[in-house]
Amino acid sequence: MQLGGPDESDEEGPGPYESETHIRILDLMDRRPMGHEIHGLTEPSMHLIRARVNESAEMSKNSRIAADSESIGPLSEIRHRDLSPAAISELTEALLATIFENPEKHLGFYNSAGPMSLKYHAFQLLSGIGNSKALQMVKLRGISGWSDFAAVDEACGIDSARLLAELYVKEIEDDAQTPRLLDILVRSDI
Repeated sequence: MQLGGPDESDEEGPGPYESETHIRILDLMDRRPMGHEIHGLTEPSMHLIRARVNESAEMSKNSRIAADSESIGPLSEIRHRDLSPAAISELTEALLATIFENPEKHLGFYNSAGPMSLKYHAFQLLSGIGNSKALQMVKLRGISGWSDFAAVDEACGIDSARLLAELYVKEIEDDAQTPRLLDILVRSDI
């Protein structure tokens, strides 16, 4: 797989997808006369990408391939609004699968979230979580935090990983949304 174009200099440093290990395929489409193209989600940084397919035998929708696979061409960014309808419908489930693949970073949100202002807690970024529920979650978390998503779900009565995946979808849809947990939790070097 080529990570950059043929005229890209080696002195520029690593490409934007150098640290990506896998791609979850959201959609595999015919692109006539060129062949096939995938829309996918990179792991671990959760970037939306597109790539030309060199060999489609090992690929299918909802599958996962190595980012350095010879089966695909160079990766390029794709905006949410340019994804195929099928890819958009698969995005939440792909994000959820990626969260479960590397839960530590994502669980860190539930274990370290705090007040963002005097009247707004970070838990309120999640759909359906109001001020009283956020305060309840802080009390339930205690000092030691939660060991896994099942513990959060049981204690708080929520689907914690799905709520996080849905928030990531909102952030992907709207680049202007702040704060961006994708950047804070997933794409930073903390």
